[in-house]
Amino acid sequence: MRSSYIQNNYGEVFKSIINAFKPQRCVELGILDGYSTSFIAGTLQEIGAGTLTAYDLFDGYQYQHGSMAEVTQRLADYKNLTIVESDAFKVHDRYQSSSVDFLHVDLSNTGEIVRKIMAAWDEKMVQGGVILFEGGTQERDQIEWMVKYQKQPIKPEIEINEIIQRRYVYGTYLKFPGLTMLLKKR
Repeated sequence: MRSSYIQNNYGEVFKSIINAFKPQRCVELGILDGYSTSFIAGTLQEIGAGTLTAYDLFDGYQYQHGSMAEVTQRLADYKNLTIVESDAFKVHDRYQSSSVDFLHVDLSNTGEIVRKIMAAWDEKMVQGGVILFEGGTQERDQIEWMVKYQKQPIKPEIEINEIIQRRYVYGTYLKFPGLTMLLKKR
């Protein structure tokens, strides 16, 4: 299974966050091979609460992507999980205001993606809801494809994003690739 989260055992971080917040309606944008998906859905199943809907373009994404058939088969034991092939930048329209407790974003993240996701999803998040972005460290902002294609870094966007600054408290786990957690203020 491929995931930048594996090398530093981020599965345990996902489990801890799910156990702490016990979210009911969870959404994941970007699946790849299903590493984080398995920990989120698995922990929800263990605590007996919540559902996860995970979205990915799969073969429709021109860069590194997973196979929907393989991921669906790999994660078939999670009865609380729905996998949908769809554009992550359009699915927010499927949710009402204040209806999502937990959002994980792993979309080849850049500063521009953080800005777009916050604009689209802030109103969908409940007060006390959690948003997780893969990345947010200086090390992650300097990976090869970010530099090569001159992508906007994530860390500075998080630090200046008006929605984040006004409505969220946040912190970043620093082990590569980094995981930035935003908690919507009550």
